[in-house]
Amino acid sequence: MVRLPFWHTVSFTVIARKHIKYLRRYLRVEEIDELAFPHIMPFSRPLVVFHPLFYQLMRHGRYLERNMGRFGGIVGFDVADSDRISKFAVSLTDYVEAVIVPSEWSRRAYLRSGVKVPVYVVPHGVERDWITAPRQVGVTFRELWRLKTERRKKLLLFICLHSEWRKGVDLVLEVWDRLRHERRDVQLVIRTMTPDGPLQQVARRKGAVIVSGWYTERQYRELFDTCDVYLLFSRGGGFEAIGLDALTRGEVVLAARGGAWQEYLPPEFLIESRPSDVVLRDNPIHVGIGVEVVVEKAVDKIHDVLENLDEYRARAREHVEKVIKHRFVWDVIGRQIAEILRRYLNYSR
Repeated sequence: MVRLPFWHTVSFTVIARKHIKYLRRYLRVEEIDELAFPHIMPFSRPLVVFHPLFYQLMRHGRYLERNMGRFGGIVGFDVADSDRISKFAVSLTDYVEAVIVPSEWSRRAYLRSGVKVPVYVVPHGVERDWITAPRQVGVTFRELWRLKTERRKKLLLFICLHSEWRKGVDLVLEVWDRLRHERRDVQLVIRTMTPDGPLQQVARRKGAVIVSGWYTERQYRELFDTCDVYLLFSRGGGFEAIGLDALTRGEVVLAARGGAWQEYLPPEFLIESRPSDVVLRDNPIHVGIGVEVVVEKAVDKIHDVLENLDEYRARAREHVEKVIKHRFVWDVIGRQIAEILRRYLNYSR
């Protein structure tokens, strides 16, 4: 039984649906919405999978305490958005048999914080047809395509739908401020949820192009196909799947050395970094720091990439063929998750 948020779509919902799709090849899976979960009374002692873990435990702790005997065991999926989780979060893991996280970086954060239950690493992934789909441009993002073909601009892409500080908006804008005064062949493109807001206003004043809204998978893929370099300037995050999405479409993805994303990026795409401030202030779960790009080094790296774009893009394609296709695709990941969950089926407390 997988319990996940249906009534509102968040990043965990998207990942959970991929997990469920491929787990059904190996196990019987019943989906339960987060709002319905405390109203059910199972009698078959199912294995419960929380997706995400900590939010559900905070919401339904009392229900679990009263009804723990009705479940065969609990396994949870979650992440580490910083290098430590709180003592409160560690105490919540006493409810579960195991936790599954998407990176070794996340696992180290859990162990460093004192989690005692098994912590397994299963990365996020992409569909194989996301990798193999033909390149599509000039359909949804016609203006971007004109910038690229008519004005010969090289397009830097940054996506920020939430968590501006964690995603490194300030770092992106500082790097862009320097680049736009140093060369004329580059354009920053920022995708946001809405066309207007404080970030959008500041970015437009600095000459960035804003694209906004919720896109279909084909449109989302076209955005990556159109742009050249993705700026993954996050300070924290347990995986940052958006960087994997961009990489597998052939974009050069630049990110700070030392974060979870370096587990799927080529080493030469990493930028010298330094420790950041607290990643998520006043968060009850994620209480640690992260890493952030050194702005001067980021500017130098982007110059190098833009001057040698064909070579960097060839490296991205090579990495996808040699690494991503074998480790970071959903059919492989689904099998890994099934193998872990089988260990806890019919678990007896």
